[in-house]
Amino acid sequence: MDSTNTTGEHDSARNSDAAAPEPCTSQPKRRRSLILLTLTLAVALAIGVVGVWWRPWETEEPPAPPPETVCNGLYETAELNRILGSQIGSDDTLIYGARNRCAVSSGKPPATSAKGYQLYSTIMFIDYWRDDEYDAGNGYKWTDETMAADTENDVQKLDIPELEGNTYLWIRQFNSEDDVYGIWFGDGFIISVNLPHPENGLDGPRNTQEAVDVMPELLTYIGTNAQKHPALPAPKPTDTPSTLN
Repeated sequence: MDSTNTTGEHDSARNSDAAAPEPCTSQPKRRRSLILLTLTLAVALAIGVVGVWWRPWETEEPPAPPPETVCNGLYETAELNRILGSQIGSDDTLIYGARNRCAVSSGKPPATSAKGYQLYSTIMFIDYWRDDEYDAGNGYKWTDETMAADTENDVQKLDIPELEGNTYLWIRQFNSEDDVYGIWFGDGFIISVNLPHPENGLDGPRNTQEAVDVMPELLTYIGTNAQKHPALPAPKPTDTPSTLN
């Protein structure tokens, strides 16, 4: 037996074993890599889409709450406080006959005067009349003509161009105290604003002169916004038809 051939056969066998390919492990790795890459791209795309539609720095702020109002929403509390120098706390509306009334009261705690009397908490009364005559009580009944002609009751005509019609200031003495009125005679209605006895009031103007001073601006604000009040009649149509240019 040739030993040389035997040795060569063993060497050939070993070389064949060495040359045999190893089991393939790279394909699963590539598959996992592709899956991870796909997931990464999907996440990045989702973030990009969200970023396009959602930008927190551009989010709109929630709308501001509506302002506080009195007298069925006609008047802003802050504006009345500014004009009157008051701290309004509540209001009350009444309807009787031709009159619709709104009473506006202070939000301050009760207090007494230096003489020990309780200070009035009502800051003002607003009356809406569907009539041509204003009944102020105690025998006072005013029309536009009687107020214009009066020379005995401390009536003064006001000049308020924002209100169509005639407006008046009236200082009424009542039980040794003054009530300050602003009265507007409109078209088929009357609006009266009364600042009662400011000298003994808890809130608002502190004396008659202060009430007189604020009345033109107060009556302008009350009258301008009161035209939205359902108690007032609609404006009468003009006899002359309007023409469009």
